[in-house]
Amino acid sequence: MSRKLIGIDLDGTTLNEKSQVSERTRHILQAAQNEGHIISIITGRPARLSTDIYDTLGLKSPMINFNGALGHKPHQVWDREYSHQVSREIAFDLLEVAPDLNIERVVAENKDSVWASPGKVSSNLDDVEQMFFPTREAGQQMLDRLSLNTDINAILLEAASPLHQTQIKRFVMDRYGEDQVTVKTWGGESPVLEVAPAGISKTTGLDYLQHIYQIDKQDIFAFGDEMNDLEMIQWAEHGIVMANGNPELKAVADDVTDLSNTEDGMARYIAKMLHMDVD
Repeated sequence: MSRKLIGIDLDGTTLNEKSQVSERTRHILQAAQNEGHIISIITGRPARLSTDIYDTLGLKSPMINFNGALGHKPHQVWDREYSHQVSREIAFDLLEVAPDLNIERVVAENKDSVWASPGKVSSNLDDVEQMFFPTREAGQQMLDRLSLNTDINAILLEAASPLHQTQIKRFVMDRYGEDQVTVKTWGGESPVLEVAPAGISKTTGLDYLQHIYQIDKQDIFAFGDEMNDLEMIQWAEHGIVMANGNPELKAVADDVTDLSNTEDGMARYIAKMLHMDVD
C-alpha cells in the first residue's frame, strides 16, 4: 500500500467529548504511523494547546498550528519549519479600537508566547475556548508595546456577542485589506474571530507536507468537523467530515464518517481504510 498523508483536526475530530484522546484512537494512529504513513495534526490551536496531544499520540511528523500559519516539529529544531505572520502593529491597532467595536479581549500569539489584553475569563466561552484566552497565571503576558516586540501568527478577538462579528470582520478587512489579513469566525454560538496572515488556511500546511514527503495527491486524506477545515477538506483528494460535523462542511465532503468523535469515528475510518484491526 502506498504511503498516505493524513491530516487530522483536533477538536470535534481526533478528541472526544472530554477533549481527550481515547486509547483506541491513540492505538490506531500509532499503528498507522508505524506502517509508514504520515499522520499530521492540523489545528487552529496554538502549539501550547496541542503539543501534549501530539505527545500522547506519539507522533513524529510535523504539526501545523494556527490554521496553517505555523509548521514545526515539537521539541526539536526542524530545518523545514515555517511561520507566516501578522504585523504586531495590527494587534496594537485592534487593541486601541476594541471598545468601539464591542471587542472584549484581544489575544496575540506565536509559537512560543501569548499576549492578551486585560480582562476576566468570559462566561460566553466554553471550556475549550477559554483556554485560548489565558490568564496571567497561565503564562499570558500583557499585550502592550513593552511586552510584544515581534510579529505574531494569529490574533484572536472575543466579541461581546456573535451579533457583533459581522461588523468586526468588515472593519478589519476594510482597514487592513485582504493582502495583509484573513478573518474567520469560529462558527456556532462562539463569539470569537481569528485574524490570520493573508491567504493562509489549513491547506497551506497540508500542501507543504505533500511537497516535503512527495506524497501523490490521490494519497492525501483530511479529517475535520468545522468550517475552519473547509479549504483543507476541499483541497485534499479525500476530504472526510465527521458524523458530528457542520452540515455545510458535510455538503462539500468526499465522505462522512459513520461514527462521531465520541465513538472514535476518525480512527475507525482510518483503520478500515488501511485494512487494520481496530480491536
